[in-house]
Amino acid sequence: MADTPDDSEERPLDPTERRLQTAREEGQFPQSRDLTTLIVLLAFGATLISLAGWYGQLLREVVRSGLSVGPPDLWMDHLYEWASGPLLTAGLWLLALLLPAWLLSMIGPLALVRFQPVFAFKFSGARLDPIAGLGRLLSLKTVLEVLKNVLKVGAIFAVLGFYLWSLRGSLMSLPMQGFETALAHSLAILEVGFWLLTLPVVVAAVIDVFIQWTDFTRRMRMSVQEMRQEMKESEGSPELRQRRRQRQRQLATSRMMSAMEKADVVLANPDHYSVALRYEAGKMAAPIVVAKGSDEIALVIQQLARENGVPVARIPPLARLMYQQVKVGQTVPAALFEAVAKVLAWAYDARQRPQPADLPEIDRLPTEEELARR
Repeated sequence: MADTPDDSEERPLDPTERRLQTAREEGQFPQSRDLTTLIVLLAFGATLISLAGWYGQLLREVVRSGLSVGPPDLWMDHLYEWASGPLLTAGLWLLALLLPAWLLSMIGPLALVRFQPVFAFKFSGARLDPIAGLGRLLSLKTVLEVLKNVLKVGAIFAVLGFYLWSLRGSLMSLPMQGFETALAHSLAILEVGFWLLTLPVVVAAVIDVFIQWTDFTRRMRMSVQEMRQEMKESEGSPELRQRRRQRQRQLATSRMMSAMEKADVVLANPDHYSVALRYEAGKMAAPIVVAKGSDEIALVIQQLARENGVPVARIPPLARLMYQQVKVGQTVPAALFEAVAKVLAWAYDARQRPQPADLPEIDRLPTEEELARR
């Protein structure tokens, strides 16, 4: 994906899911190195501190075994036993301590993309352009990244300096303490120092996550033209949309033809609405709407009615009310039973006569509000 302009005023729209998915496929998603560093430090430090006593005993055994003096002619056997015993055990446990930190360092960046990454390994010749590379080195983003790292390192050294200054008396007394006491005191100093030095990294990680997420969201924003282009690509070309609509009309016409073969009468408006009704005495509690439509579809329904010999009753108020209040497949409301019964009686009579009788007079129809209350 090409880099997007920085002018957010020209890109006022939030990114679509398709744009975000395309960015992930091209390897673009928010990444925070400070967050990864923080997770590794916390995982490794917390694990090491919690197992410090046990691992300290293991390291003492490694040192003791390595410095043990044996017969000079058996030094190779002693070295092999030491390397395959205490040293190997200490190394394997160290790897076991590093493994959770490594796994968490991978999970941290994935959390920024809701654990839905798409790993994209693509070769880009543009990345080999020395002029473009120099431009990236001198860009504002690179300068800000360097400044952020300088401030972070400065904060860490400042905390370290103040902490060591506060411990000057305790550090001077360590050589005068017993081994076990000095070792415990040293471990306590290291533990407190670790958590203090982690504070600047926490602050830097929080700030960096906010910056990276904000920058990624800004770069992913879309202009009106880009949104229109994406919608056009999603929906296809105008010719494809026209063929799709034509196919939909053909399917709708096919369904209506099947419905009109069983219809008893069609109410018409005459050109704006058409509603086809069907009723089987003894099998249905009330007439049902088998098809309806407006404008072009209304005319198609009337044409199909004439082809199938279904009478068309041009009663605009009743046709409009039925179209607005009754869905296809629903029964006629009780408030319209009397009016629909007159129309059905007229339709049955019209099928028997070469010249149909006059349309029935509908004295009064209920209003939409009255139908809604009922």
